[in-house]
Amino acid sequence: MKKGSLLFVLFISFAVSAQSVINNTYLDVPANEISDFLQLHKKVVDMSNGEGRTIGTHWVYRHWYGSDHSIMLADLYPTVEAAVKDDFWSVLNANIEKLSENDKKEMQAVVKKWWSYWNNHTDEIRSINWDNNWIGKENLNLDIPYVFVVGSYNSNAGNQDLIDAYMEWNVKPGVEKGVMLYGGATSHNIGSGSDVQLWSAYTDIAEFAVSNGPNGQVNSEFAPKFWSLVEGAHNDQIYIHAGHTINKEFNFAGKDN
Repeated sequence: MKKGSLLFVLFISFAVSAQSVINNTYLDVPANEISDFLQLHKKVVDMSNGEGRTIGTHWVYRHWYGSDHSIMLADLYPTVEAAVKDDFWSVLNANIEKLSENDKKEMQAVVKKWWSYWNNHTDEIRSINWDNNWIGKENLNLDIPYVFVVGSYNSNAGNQDLIDAYMEWNVKPGVEKGVMLYGGATSHNIGSGSDVQLWSAYTDIAEFAVSNGPNGQVNSEFAPKFWSLVEGAHNDQIYIHAGHTINKEFNFAGKDN
């Protein structure tokens, strides 16, 4: 089992402290246009690299089950300040200006179409401590369309108490003895969002079903404490990992993608 050190390799392309932030953006892309959006998204992400960017890695998830947005984008940064300073548009536009006239017009059309999908989007910045609030299996391969489950909860006490109970109840036994690839939790920082988001990841839907069935590995001793700390309603969303950046280039999930 690995904690923070593995995340530094898989999730972040430069050295950061154990505490970092994630900027989540939620888009309502029509289901029949998601594939088109992802192709546009790759072109825009790949064109936006250069001096002025402070982003670590960028992850994309498509919605599979639940009642919410169809796309979740996750940008990882070492600090909130880095997230605020990230100069995406300036770098993107400067790179487009360097293209030939024909390529410039083509890329401008791509950006215009891509940006049209951002109508009514929402954003939030969340904090995570990789050392304490994330655990994953050894030798993780996340370049697959894995299942990513995100639960949004509010706490009637401190966020960390709720996170600690979740880690002991589900994540530690799920990763150490079960089929959970990794699990963790984030706390709300800026924007609209729940106090806590709880993560769990699985190779596929079948493994997710195993984890939540009679053979799932949990420590039920911590379940009462967890639920005693939950305030109000909660919701769970199931996503499929669509891809992430590797060496600043967007890579679709799956072998040879």
